Amino acid sequence: MTQGKEREEAKAPKAEIAETRQVADARQIVDDVVDGAEIAFLEPHIQEQLGRVLRSFCDDLIHQPIPDKFVVLLAQLEAIQREKK
Repeated sequence: MTQGKEREEAKAPKAEIAETRQVADARQIVDDVVDGAEIAFLEPHIQEQLGRVLRSFCDDLIHQPIPDKFVVLLAQLEAIQREKK
């Protein structure tokens, strides 16, 4: 660290210095780059919670009945495919 920077930090309030260091630490975590793409890391407990919510949503979605409109469209498509053969 340069002397000028040390003097600036000595003059700045301690809370501001701590906040600046926290921001720098957070940026270092968020700005990690893998294969040229920026990635953000989440705490493991947050990842687990998001995984549970997404699994629950997908499970609910998968078990929903197919709307009648789609069933009709699929039947029409199958009929067209049979006619081509």
